[in-house]
Amino acid sequence: MGFNKCFSGRELSLSPVAVLLLGEKLSGKSSAGNTILGKQAFNKKTTHSSKENGTVFGKQVTVVDTPGWLSHSATPDRVSQELSRGLTFSQSERQVILLVLPITTTFGQVEWKAMEVQLRLLQTPIWQQAIVLFTHGDKLGSLSIHEHIRQQSRTLHWLLERCGNRYQIMSNQSRDSQAQVTELFEKIHRMMLANERSREIQYRMYTKLRQDVCMKEERRGRDRQEEIEMTGMHDVQDGRQRKQIFSGWLNLPRTAAGLIDYKPDLGLILLGRRKSGKSTAGNMILDKEEFQTDTKTTRCSQGHGTMSGWSVTVVDTPGWSLFGLANPEQVKREISQSLSLLPVRSKAAFLLVIPVDSFREKDRRAVEMYLSVLGGKVWGSAVVVFTYGEELRGKTVEKHIETMGKPLQWVLDRCGQRHCVFRNERDKTEVTQLLEMVKQL
Repeated sequence: MGFNKCFSGRELSLSPVAVLLLGEKLSGKSSAGNTILGKQAFNKKTTHSSKENGTVFGKQVTVVDTPGWLSHSATPDRVSQELSRGLTFSQSERQVILLVLPITTTFGQVEWKAMEVQLRLLQTPIWQQAIVLFTHGDKLGSLSIHEHIRQQSRTLHWLLERCGNRYQIMSNQSRDSQAQVTELFEKIHRMMLANERSREIQYRMYTKLRQDVCMKEERRGRDRQEEIEMTGMHDVQDGRQRKQIFSGWLNLPRTAAGLIDYKPDLGLILLGRRKSGKSTAGNMILDKEEFQTDTKTTRCSQGHGTMSGWSVTVVDTPGWSLFGLANPEQVKREISQSLSLLPVRSKAAFLLVIPVDSFREKDRRAVEMYLSVLGGKVWGSAVVVFTYGEELRGKTVEKHIETMGKPLQWVLDRCGQRHCVFRNERDKTEVTQLLEMVKQL
């Protein structure tokens, strides 16, 4: 199967790919990066993470080279810091992690423990997007890569299982490199398709579950309605009180089919960085001091209220930090669980809280990374809420958006340009505008 044929007709094939090279010192990462890009992009002695862009089979590719860790002695802290920095180079594209292992060395428990320490420090999901890249393939001689793997330790077999048994061999001989890069990108494409399909299946299962529960609730409500109406008709002769009860039900607002018009609950999930004003925004929406604003939010919490006849549930979530003041994995875990705090029948919306101050590319990358735990469909139900609106000082929010440039515009484009402004004073007009926006989602 040729590479171009594999990628034809799919939107996935048109999106940029970022390839992050991770491995021991002298494992061949830089040479592998040069082979992938088809040019001398990286030096062999890597002390800092660096990236190079290129076009591979007509596809835009970013390759990130990183310094190697040490297995048999302590890895310097600067290397770990550079690995984390290298991860930030590729957050805006679809990311592939190549775990580089030279076939000239044995991968045992010592090597695995050194790798595990560095991967854990990255604090990001690894295994669904990881491929083992065996380098120095020309050293195999007449031995096939399959036979080489069979002869290796159980530790290597375990690592390959964690990576979904995805691996590729790469040699230093130019006559083999083109075919090997082709094979690598075919495997990358299949991995991305599988991950996309998995996320889609999870979303469909979640949607189907919510629909089934909603249908059961609707049937239960319809059966209850018919029971009360029949009771009213049978007992109407018993006195005016029963007539009044029956009349009250008849006068409730109804759908075109004649059923009582039940309004779904509105579920609003607050998302944003630390000190963005999420808790204050939640209090403004509920019109009460539901969330603490003077302490750090470390766990999801919920509050309930009624606005314009609608039952509203607001979920406050921990904020992420660009400066290491919040545990990224804990924040992602709490965000991923936030939907479970909403009532089953609620109409869910995600409020991306952004204060009226600077918004740079690193802010945009953080937004993309943390919202990704909720799946690709999150943007269709997202609204940007600008907080500390009084800092605009007479300037329109449109002018502010224009001043912030492409990073903020990217976020608004993903949210369908849905946005509103909150000021510190309790302006119910702003909350009403937000709820109208949510009801139209």
